[in-house]
Amino acid sequence: MYRPLKASSDSELLSLLVEDSDAAFEEIYRRYFSKLYTIVKRRLCDEQQTEDIVHDLFLNLWLNRHKANIDNLPNYLMKSVKYRVLDALDHDTVRQNFLDYQVYIPQSNNSTEENIYYSDALRVYNQHLMNLPEKCREVFLLSRSGLSQREIAQKLGISENTVENHIAKALRLLKSGMAEYLTPNALIPILFFFF
Repeated sequence: MYRPLKASSDSELLSLLVEDSDAAFEEIYRRYFSKLYTIVKRRLCDEQQTEDIVHDLFLNLWLNRHKANIDNLPNYLMKSVKYRVLDALDHDTVRQNFLDYQVYIPQSNNSTEENIYYSDALRVYNQHLMNLPEKCREVFLLSRSGLSQREIAQKLGISENTVENHIAKALRLLKSGMAEYLTPNALIPILFFFF
């Protein structure tokens, strides 16, 4: 007997997806798009960026349908969207820091050398940022996106004390990892924007 895909379980839809079922993909999209969109929009507050992230997630789901080993579809989608949001927040923070740096630092004769130094500092910063514990990185990035500690605590369902501890830990680890860029002869103004 034929069952409409709306009545199918997630595991049935995943099995059909692996068999290249467009209808299964459409049902997954219909079932989860709004939830994922709401989650991303709440974090990023940008409709176009939100749509791009959610559509990219579904595109990757389709493109990797034969490779992905998904046991729990909702968990897979939520984790995927969470990492995409963190990447977007990180990218936005780095871009804004660079723009702030360009405004702050006057042009000089050593601009090539300073650009190389800045690029190195930025690369090291991003490496250390990605090595932070997941929750610590999430709290730190939210704090750098303009949210207050109270707003972060409410958004993540944790105490303000915990938010403060995560931010302090992130700053301590980032500054420790970037010690070579914090010497008196280094471009300290650059790092002002990182931290």
